[in-house]
Amino acid sequence: MSWQALAFDRYKRLRNTAHPADFRHLRCPTNPGLVSIVLPVYNGEHYLHEALDSILAQTYTNFELIAVDDGSSDQSGYILDQYEERDRRIRVIHQANQKLPRSLSNGFRLARGEFLTWTSDDNRLKPEFLERMVDCLVRHPTWDMVYANPDIIDDKGQPLLNSEWYQAYQMPPGSQHIWLPEDPSALNIDPNNYIGGAFLYRDRVGWLLGDYSPNRFTMEDYDYWMQVNSLFHIRHADFREQYYEYRFHASSLTSQDSDLNITSSRPKMMVFDTFRRDFYLAPLVWLLEESKLAEGDSAGWKKFQELIRSNGHLILDRADFSRQSLPHLWMPTVYAHAWQGSGSIPAPPADLPDWVLRALIAFQPRQPLPDQVPGGWDICLAMTDTANPPRLAVPFQGWFASDALQVLFTSVDIRCRTDHLRRIEQEAAFPPQPEIPLSVVVCTYHRGQLLLDNLRALARQTLNKQAYEVLVVNNDPLDLQVEQWIEMIRAEEFADCPDRLRLLVCPLPGLSNARNAGIAEAHGKVICFIDDDAIAHPNWLEEIESFYHEYPQAGIGGGLIRLEIPDPRPAVLHPGMETLWSHFSPPYKQYTPINKWWEYPWGANWFGLRRALVEMGGFRSRYGRVKKNFTGGEEMVAAGLARQLGYEVGVLPTAVVDHRVEPSRFTKEHIRRTVVSGIFTAYQAQKDFYIPYDLTPISSIRSIIIQTLRLIAALVSLRLHKVKLTTLHWRGYVRLLFEQIGDFFARFRKPISSREPADLLRDE
Repeated sequence: MSWQALAFDRYKRLRNTAHPADFRHLRCPTNPGLVSIVLPVYNGEHYLHEALDSILAQTYTNFELIAVDDGSSDQSGYILDQYEERDRRIRVIHQANQKLPRSLSNGFRLARGEFLTWTSDDNRLKPEFLERMVDCLVRHPTWDMVYANPDIIDDKGQPLLNSEWYQAYQMPPGSQHIWLPEDPSALNIDPNNYIGGAFLYRDRVGWLLGDYSPNRFTMEDYDYWMQVNSLFHIRHADFREQYYEYRFHASSLTSQDSDLNITSSRPKMMVFDTFRRDFYLAPLVWLLEESKLAEGDSAGWKKFQELIRSNGHLILDRADFSRQSLPHLWMPTVYAHAWQGSGSIPAPPADLPDWVLRALIAFQPRQPLPDQVPGGWDICLAMTDTANPPRLAVPFQGWFASDALQVLFTSVDIRCRTDHLRRIEQEAAFPPQPEIPLSVVVCTYHRGQLLLDNLRALARQTLNKQAYEVLVVNNDPLDLQVEQWIEMIRAEEFADCPDRLRLLVCPLPGLSNARNAGIAEAHGKVICFIDDDAIAHPNWLEEIESFYHEYPQAGIGGGLIRLEIPDPRPAVLHPGMETLWSHFSPPYKQYTPINKWWEYPWGANWFGLRRALVEMGGFRSRYGRVKKNFTGGEEMVAAGLARQLGYEVGVLPTAVVDHRVEPSRFTKEHIRRTVVSGIFTAYQAQKDFYIPYDLTPISSIRSIIIQTLRLIAALVSLRLHKVKLTTLHWRGYVRLLFEQIGDFFARFRKPISSREPADLLRDE
């Protein structure tokens, strides 16, 4: 495997550990054997006849064609209507121009088939295309999607020879025959959409993922394939022959790559996909209720709850959920109601926020599933072996049927995450107008008096209070003392503008999750993050506001962090060791852009444009401190992502905070754990492609040798000097050495994306 494939393989193994579902056991309300083909058309009269004739000439005749005329101004609509009159398998939708992603979504919302695909109005299907693709999926029931090799043709429909398109995949070189990569492992890491136009996927994929993103015009297919690859099982077809003809001509979207910024926009989509994969591994929040269940049904419901807990998800009481002020983004939440499958179906609670997914789960229904449910349910599932569940009126609502609890659990998980990600993506594409210049986010976890001092310093800034707000994010919902302190500070310091001090609760553990909660609810153009044990200098916010006026191109910045030295000075705090307690003193007198990742700002004094933070998907939850552990790196990763998005990263030394570390943290154990975590976090960020890394085999071997020599030197130092600082690195070197050796040899193992899901289930 390449390093890119290995990075994705690591993600797939983690995801499969939590969700080893075999989707053969999931049944959707579709017609078995039917293929639904969506054909979006916009001013395609020139090639439309060829595309339609190639579809109607298929040897596999059990298909429906849903043609979507997207506001064409030529004869496309008339041509489609003529074909609809000739063949009952064709349905035509005429709509005002909504662009390709919405046209696809509108078509698939009407699809009734077990198998789904779409094609363009300028491409052609060879007669055996559907037959071969359906046969492939039938022979591989655990595969969720297949893609096949295409031929490329020119504007006259002739083989396109010696083309620059697909040049690396032409077989033989210079021919029209394309052989696409057989392993999709690098699809999400390397910005190269090699799925192409020849593909077929199962109904469960379309029903769980839903619409194509309207914010990814020209990349809607690539975006969708990355989601499928992350959550389902994509395979190259088990044949190499080409049964699909992909046309290149001057009017095609592909030919307008430079004008539409298709290729140049891919890096931004890749950044967001790194967030999606991180998000797919994070916990969900569940609100659970039940109708009166019979004994057997109750046992199934209890096992469902065990699945939730065993995967590290949170179950909250609905009363506590309603009482607390929770973020509307970055906290995916499911309200799941267990219904006994008989009697009337309840409606979901009316007081739930719109960002909460409402899931109805029927356990062992004793009567046929109804074809209508009360309004408000987003997804309806039934634990039953029913082969053909009824179709509900709302698109992608259900019913979904399975006799496997794990499949139902994973189905709700996918739908919740997918819906929530769309909300974040929508806000990234259309950010709200900032209400104020600055938002200050203080994430707290059992901090006590230091938090009060922090808030008083923020309240006494030289900047007018109308120009900023303070959001305190409590990362322990059971700590009710924080709410009392906020009320006290609000009365003391914010009496004339009480709305400028707000309290949020983030039940998902971890500093990154808490910071994302602050991003979600912040009203400012710039978000300033300060630790709950740091004291801002009086002009801190004034310096930051002036900076963004002068340097509007800056995306991410960090200020000076001065460690307050306890008196008497702790014995372990030798000169030069202050950075181990978040002291940050860059060698600059004024704002300076940073180009090297090891100089990125970090720690207790960090700020950035809200639109940049939302665009990158916020902080990665796999980085950042969780309770009392020593992991970090979330600011470094975010700065690197900002650079990938085209934003500037810099240091503003005139924005100063003092870091008041509790004396109990000045220990040798703190030093050791900080050093070890720092070494490992930097290496992890390189493996995840968040920061630059030389990934050649020679460099990997060289790095292993260097780490071995460092380990030997550290052990010698331990022998000679016993407790010197350098001796505390050795555990980090040992861990890093074994990580590097393991990663090097992992490249030679079989990727998880090429293995059967049934085998993966046995492994688990």
